[in-house]
Amino acid sequence: MRWVEENLSSSELTEWLAFYEYIEPFGGRLLDEQRSYLSMQNYQGDGKPVLKDFNLYDYSMQTPEEKEQAQLSAAKLKAEAQAAELKAFFMTKVAK
Repeated sequence: MRWVEENLSSSELTEWLAFYEYIEPFGGRLLDEQRSYLSMQNYQGDGKPVLKDFNLYDYSMQTPEEKEQAQLSAAKLKAEAQAAELKAFFMTKVAK
């Protein structure tokens, strides 16, 4: 890490990170995705599998707090949608 700090500018490091992320077709992330696809294809459990459930690593750049906030927001939206569906259902049952 010290070598990187002493020998690379921040713009050069950013270029290397972009190269690794968007251009380089080899490496851990691609191999993890390929393995995840194979695991998902061989899945024998209940329900419909989701690719991210088979990933070995979490490649997102979010902090744990940001991830938790995103999960809470998604849960809130789901709950609001379910409440709206229930309301619509009960509105059809109300005597006219």
